[in-house]
Amino acid sequence: MNRLAGALRLAVLELLARRGRILALLAFAVVALAVAATAAALGREAGHVEMDTLFALGGYPLISGILLVGWLLGRFPLAATLVLMSGVVAADRVTGHDRLLAVRPAHPALLYGVRAAVLGSLAFALSAILLPLFDLIMIGRWAGPATLVLILAHVLVWGGLTALLSTLTRLDAWIVLLLALTAMVWTALNDAALVPLAGPLADLLAFVLPPQRQLFALESAFADVEPIPWGAFWFCAGYGAVALLVAGWSVGRRRA
Repeated sequence: MNRLAGALRLAVLELLARRGRILALLAFAVVALAVAATAAALGREAGHVEMDTLFALGGYPLISGILLVGWLLGRFPLAATLVLMSGVVAADRVTGHDRLLAVRPAHPALLYGVRAAVLGSLAFALSAILLPLFDLIMIGRWAGPATLVLILAHVLVWGGLTALLSTLTRLDAWIVLLLALTAMVWTALNDAALVPLAGPLADLLAFVLPPQRQLFALESAFADVEPIPWGAFWFCAGYGAVALLVAGWSVGRRRA
């Protein structure tokens, strides 16, 4: 019971410490929903909007703004995870809190695990509310459970990778973002048979980079309202779990 109460107190403190980041994500959500409402009011069935209508109202800036918000919304689970989990371990090394945690009776890996679970759950919850609500406003329906599976895959992959890199550097979120973009480009080039590398080196790079191909498969199923590719999801879940386990091992090794 005492451990549960301690975990709850830690969760509350963690959310309060990141209230500025949470408010920023909520502000973006408000903007995204306002864009959805505007597009729905100007659009036809299934959320289709005539570009001529938008151009007449606001010109290129309005069209560019709507397209940018739409692209960012599709990456909201990634953005929310990075914003919330950035510095999940590294920040304590800067402030000196890691030395205080080291003398507590609870193992540091457990404390950081609770922190990562709370922040990852919040990233999932915000995304699970915003994305379906956006679809409901735009097209009057949502894609069903595939939305939640896609969000969970993103949170597991990027949350695990951020936690792992946070044990090594303060630039955890920036490195994850760079890896995510690299994986997107690499997967696109590989699918187009334009990869300059081949053989074991190419296989090694594809293995080390985040599982963007599996995330693309989940995104395609979501967009086309097709059955969920569970194999792709479990691959993403395994990738994130391994990253979290290595992060926990790294934190525990420092205590020893």
